[in-house]
Amino acid sequence: MMTKEQLIMQIISTPPEDMPRWYEFAENKSVAQPPADRRLLTLAAAAKVLNLSRQTVLRMSRDGRLPVVETRAGRFRVPSYALTDLLKGGAK
Repeated sequence: MMTKEQLIMQIISTPPEDMPRWYEFAENKSVAQPPADRRLLTLAAAAKVLNLSRQTVLRMSRDGRLPVVETRAGRFRVPSYALTDLLKGGAK
């Protein structure tokens, strides 16, 4: 669950082209849909998909260019939808 502060920071940092989605959500015109593909990949598997080194994928996650999920202390996984977005050019 996201805290109010985290939600506000996410709204503030949203690019202008994504703001209409926030407005629709705020007015209950649309319902947030979870990603269809919920697989979580290890950093090594994500690196293989992106044809990069594991260290580069780790750097990308630390820079915020690639979202990661911490499953246990020190264990990180990359959502597969994030790789799809990155390969399509939708990620920053």
